[in-house]
Amino acid sequence: MNKFMVAAVALLALTAAPAHAWLEVEGSWWFMKPSGNLALGIDGLEGTTVDVQNDLGYGSRIGVPDAKVIIGKYVEFGAEFFQFNMSADNTINRDVRFHDRVFPISADVHTSLEATFVRGFARINVGPDWLHGGVFGGGQYMNFNAKASSSAVGSTEKDVKAGMPYVGGFLEGAPLDWLTLRGSVCGFNWGFGDIDARFLDVEVSALLTLDWFYAGGGYRYITIHGEDTTYPITADLKLSGPLVYVGVRW
Repeated sequence: MNKFMVAAVALLALTAAPAHAWLEVEGSWWFMKPSGNLALGIDGLEGTTVDVQNDLGYGSRIGVPDAKVIIGKYVEFGAEFFQFNMSADNTINRDVRFHDRVFPISADVHTSLEATFVRGFARINVGPDWLHGGVFGGGQYMNFNAKASSSAVGSTEKDVKAGMPYVGGFLEGAPLDWLTLRGSVCGFNWGFGDIDARFLDVEVSALLTLDWFYAGGGYRYITIHGEDTTYPITADLKLSGPLVYVGVRW
């Protein structure tokens, strides 16, 4: 009897699992706009907290490429990579200590912010084709670089690397044969030693599907908080904006 029940449960799980392809490759273009603040200190001296829009002049959207690969069925494994590089020029209205330089009031300051994100994850995907989803978890590596320069005081640069685990969930539904709606959320709160880091990543989209090909659009919102009291360094950044997608499934 127990063997029969185990077999029945296994059969039910297989019939409830989605029958979509075992390989998915997706690319997207994120029209991202940054906001928030950061402070870069050195040798125990706190840096000046600056607003990336009002103080540094980051008010425009930039294009951020993203690539994702998912392999498997029911139990899936995936990887994601995205990177942004942006710069701005602005005249500051107060003295600003940025890493090992102090930029005086009314100085014309050129800054650049670069970040690279690499993720690897595993996820459980269950449910029929018309409505399926599950949970996932993995690890994230981030490399963040900030530069500032002015003809009055010279230039400075700070590079920060960090890794952390994360967990999340996703849901995907197909109300029509040619329309797919999906959403996902992931994040984590990670503290060790003098470092406190947390992030949240929320994404929703609508896709038009045609056999093995799909395309569509959506919206993505990421918050990043990082604090390292050794330097010290603090950052509270929000990255948000619409996306467009193309992808294939086999």
